[in-house]
Amino acid sequence: MSVVPLQEASSCKNEWVGSKAMNLSKTKKIIPSIPDGFVVTSEIFKAFLIHNDLESSNPDIQEDILNGHFSESMKEEISAHYAELVKDQPTHVAVRSSSASEDLEGASFAGQYETMLNIRNEEELLQSIKKCWASYFSAYVQDYASLHNVSLENLHMGVLVQQMVAADVSGVIFSSNPVTHNHQEVLVNASYGLGETIVDGTVTPDMFIVHKEENTITKELGLKEIQTIQTEEGNETIDVPETWQDLFSLNDSNVLEIVSMTKEIELYYGLPVDIEFAMKDNHIHILQTRPITTMKESIK
Repeated sequence: MSVVPLQEASSCKNEWVGSKAMNLSKTKKIIPSIPDGFVVTSEIFKAFLIHNDLESSNPDIQEDILNGHFSESMKEEISAHYAELVKDQPTHVAVRSSSASEDLEGASFAGQYETMLNIRNEEELLQSIKKCWASYFSAYVQDYASLHNVSLENLHMGVLVQQMVAADVSGVIFSSNPVTHNHQEVLVNASYGLGETIVDGTVTPDMFIVHKEENTITKELGLKEIQTIQTEEGNETIDVPETWQDLFSLNDSNVLEIVSMTKEIELYYGLPVDIEFAMKDNHIHILQTRPITTMKESIK
């Protein structure tokens, strides 16, 4: 099994599709507002290395992957799924690494592999897949794996390709407050544009703390000086108008809808969850879900 639709990924081995795709595929069963996509499995990753006579022990393996070539059968399979994904949608997609090593108990590789947004055509897609694979061999990932005694020898790296959401607002949700460790509080960070500015810490987002039972909302206005937006030429970082900076990026109705989804996802996993979302035209899309196995006991 080389390429699988996202909705079918939960039926595959985690080693084939990776944790990110596996979690989203499971969540899609209960939350339909997850962008459609497909997963290039680790089986193609391994076949690509064989096709190009590449050895993972080669010190130049990252450059060799980027310069490698897909076989015709690989290209045809990936292209067919890409054409199906974008046939009724804009051709822009997001390409994310999905390693089976992510979210291991005691070792999280989250954020250490490549993610590419606003990929606009088949040529960019194929190169982005190679960038994801190359990131598996980065010195940072290898050192982290060694530090936590995690083996990367089996090349368990899927690549998730999804319809791109040109977000008006993006954010990160914790179903249990990571600051106070209070399980009764959901913490939401949100800002304008694509979510990369929150993930990489370049903006101070708005913060919303919501009590799960009472639905009371405590707010703290963030600075939100810049935002990253999608354009036809690629992503662009621009200033946020001052009038927008003085407003909350989400209204109360948005926040409560997000919290309702979060509680449903948390109930499904039976664990606190870390979620990434994007809002376009007032519609909430879930982009990533991750059970948190290391959360401390809740404070009453």
